[in-house]
Amino acid sequence: MSRGLTRALAATAAALLLSTGCGGNPEPVAEAAPYLDPGYVEAGGFRLHYALTLSGDLPAAIAGAYGILPRTNLAVLTIAIAPLDGGAGPALAGARAEATAISLTGARTPLALTRRGEPGGATWLGTVDVRHRVPITIEIVAHATSDGPPIRARLTREFRLE
Repeated sequence: MSRGLTRALAATAAALLLSTGCGGNPEPVAEAAPYLDPGYVEAGGFRLHYALTLSGDLPAAIAGAYGILPRTNLAVLTIAIAPLDGGAGPALAGARAEATAISLTGARTPLALTRRGEPGGATWLGTVDVRHRVPITIEIVAHATSDGPPIRARLTREFRLE
């Protein structure tokens, strides 16, 4: 028998021996941890709310009002800034927000956001393509005032599209 064949047989025998030692665990598999992201961050007297929702989960009237055509692999990002004290104000006239989608490979894609007029706050909407059971991370950087400090948020979501 050649040395190469002997080594291959020995490696196969070792792998089979190791695999027989792996028995089934009699305990049930633990459930996945619940999604615990609060959906907001606070900084400098402001609260930044964010949500990433599948477009198909939106009521048709809401999706239509914002010009969103629901499809299976489309998620809608909503970002809103409001003062913590509940007061409306012209201070939010200079508010701005940016969002970036980050893939598992680290590819960064800036998202196009559209600002919507909201009394007492500022709201932006954007869309991002998602894939079945592939996590996507969204980084948000917003400013409540034109010269205010950044408010940062980061969320990661995974969707089951089937």
